[in-house]
Amino acid sequence: MAAFTELAEEDAAYACEQWQLGRLIAVTPTATGIENSNFFLSSEQDGKRHEWVLTLAEQPFEGVTLETLRRLDATGLPVPVPLRDRHGALTTTVAGAPALLAPKFPGSHPEQPSLAQIAAIGRFLGRMHQVTGGLDGPAHPRDGAWIEQQAGRLRRRLGGQAQQLLAAALTTFSTGSKRRDWRRLPSGLVHGDVFRDNTLFDGDQLCAVIDFHHTACAPLLFDLAVVANDWCCDAAGRLDGERLRVLIASYDGIRELTREERWLWPVMTVLAALRFWLARLDTRRKPPAEMARILDRRLREGFPLARN
Repeated sequence: MAAFTELAEEDAAYACEQWQLGRLIAVTPTATGIENSNFFLSSEQDGKRHEWVLTLAEQPFEGVTLETLRRLDATGLPVPVPLRDRHGALTTTVAGAPALLAPKFPGSHPEQPSLAQIAAIGRFLGRMHQVTGGLDGPAHPRDGAWIEQQAGRLRRRLGGQAQQLLAAALTTFSTGSKRRDWRRLPSGLVHGDVFRDNTLFDGDQLCAVIDFHHTACAPLLFDLAVVANDWCCDAAGRLDGERLRVLIASYDGIRELTREERWLWPVMTVLAALRFWLARLDTRRKPPAEMARILDRRLREGFPLARN
């Protein structure tokens, strides 16, 4: 996640004091992402250097996010569990913003994910959706009302071709979400943002899935749709059949997809692309044109998922 809030050196030193990390060595803003502000923080204690990630948020952290991280960590899944500060709290205030601190994981974001990396993400999501069953949380904030509001506000800024794309996507989502089998889609806590830059790999080994700040209740299929749109597409937004098969098979081997999920897959991939396109049009922190291409392809290439 990129840094959008400035962090003075004295504020970084204050963070070291709050979490009892020892002496501040360096603090550097991270380079990717679109929300919150994240910094790599280095400290020295007892002659040893330690690396951390400090996150400053625009809004207070949801309790469900912290509980999800604790539960996933307890089952061995690689996630950044926040450290408690000197007062025993998981979050505190740094530079006037809600803040949490977690160890820095090794690895890097995959630019051209391998089939093994895609399989690892599929297995992670399958296990995550199993482990978090029964946990409650807020409804996904980018619901139908949000989509309609954003579309109405942004429509006039779009050219004619983009307006046609938006109209087609809205019709597809509206029609699909009104079906009775849409209401039968299995729901629970989703990560909501499993893009490549929210994962860390060492080769094909998954080191961590990060940024759980979008955790909310939604159809579980949404997580898979987000991954498919980002991990399984070429530069033109076309889905790669082999990559998609690996993703679905790895997930399905842990949590079997239902008939409704397979049938409504095309609508969910449109919804995933539409949400992020509208969000990017609003913030411009990531290129909206990339998501527009993906959305256009999902509308033209949508097919239900076949069974293996």
